[in-house]
Amino acid sequence: MTAQVDILVEGAVVITQNKDRDIIYDGSVAIDDGVIVAAGPSAEIRTRYVGRKTLDDAETAVMPGLIDTHHHFLQNFLKGSRDDLALEEWIDRVSAPRIIAAVRDYQEGKHGLQRHATRLGCVEALRSGITCILNMEWATAPEIVDVYEEMGIRAAHTLTLTDVDQWQACGMLLPMTEAMGLADRLIERCRASDLVSFWYGLACPNSCSRELFEIVRGRADDDGSRLHVHIAETEFEWNNIHELHGTTPVGFLQEIGFLGPDVLGAHCIWLSDEDIDTLRESETAVSHNPECNMKVADGAAPVAKMLERGVTVSLGTDSCAVNDNMDMFEAMRVAAFLQKVTTMDPAVLPAAEAFDMGTLGGAKALGLEDQIGSIEVGKRADVILVDLSRAHMRPINSVLNNLVYAASAASDVKTVIVDGRIVVEDRKLLTCDEPTVIAEAEAFALRRFSEAGLEISPYYRSARKEETT
Repeated sequence: MTAQVDILVEGAVVITQNKDRDIIYDGSVAIDDGVIVAAGPSAEIRTRYVGRKTLDDAETAVMPGLIDTHHHFLQNFLKGSRDDLALEEWIDRVSAPRIIAAVRDYQEGKHGLQRHATRLGCVEALRSGITCILNMEWATAPEIVDVYEEMGIRAAHTLTLTDVDQWQACGMLLPMTEAMGLADRLIERCRASDLVSFWYGLACPNSCSRELFEIVRGRADDDGSRLHVHIAETEFEWNNIHELHGTTPVGFLQEIGFLGPDVLGAHCIWLSDEDIDTLRESETAVSHNPECNMKVADGAAPVAKMLERGVTVSLGTDSCAVNDNMDMFEAMRVAAFLQKVTTMDPAVLPAAEAFDMGTLGGAKALGLEDQIGSIEVGKRADVILVDLSRAHMRPINSVLNNLVYAASAASDVKTVIVDGRIVVEDRKLLTCDEPTVIAEAEAFALRRFSEAGLEISPYYRSARKEETT
């Protein structure tokens, strides 16, 4: 006798990412009430389950949803911006003015900028097969959680905190008393959500005092929130911390008791061997953002060495202002190629390891490995279906290699399931009207950035879109 389930995916290549990294050719996955209840050969699963909705997808890979562990949705409004500036100058001239606008809007009770940026970011993420994302923002009202839930994405919403005005940008810093009150409200709202968790975000050791690190570390210990921080992203940061404290950024954070298994460090480029050992021993995870690091010439993180020594390394796309897309297939490909060329060893970071970083490695980095990151019975059903039929994917000599080295999020992600809910089907987003979201976001950005006296692209001006809110 067969049992009825919400969704039955049949006849696909199932990439499980279980402990044995099993790949099931002509496999099926049964999903019910948001949970994976079975995964195995189609001939076996068909005898046990029938789907209320059946996806019969030959020439398709069924795989865990991609997990992007470092992003900034607000900066999606800067896609295609400057590509000729070092990070410090880029922040000063490109990023900071938009952050100032967002902080001022929050203080005035205006939330449109963050809402439109988040909606637009969720559209791109979901259409790219990203089912879970860490989004690091400056000042966002708790209502932002409603947007994640409406769009149907799993999110680690991260509130950026800083108390050292490194950039001398008036209005960029939210006063700490106000920021901590906002954190309390976000924590309360996220606790009521099945999809969204709250994280404390420390901007970086350059722009946060020792006192702030210690205060936030204590708060996280008390309320159980996790911690995210940019670490050793630039040579400038390394030099500054070494001059101030006589140690490396990783060494400084370890000395003050900040690092630990609930900490995720973004970038981690400028590391010594001792730093890598510290990350491993403290169980601090890393989010590697290869395309961003390449574009602003920050350097190449020693990912192969970190993985060899047992550090958990995940993948992030970072903001669309310094990438400029959210294609995690491309991030896996570039991460592998970058390690090969910087080590001059073609055997390092093979496709299977890059694939791990984009799926189960991301789940581990977010503390969610018991819930997502692999197709296993009992885990939440964050699953994507990827088209294997097109010319750029054929022939398939190794399904993992083809996915990492040949797949494209824009053309190949067919269906996206988050927590058992189909949010993209046959390349169509089901949770919103995509053209409307794009038009509204661009119209809002045109008006808001014009009001702020910021440079506006001629394309925006010629489009003459009317704002809708």
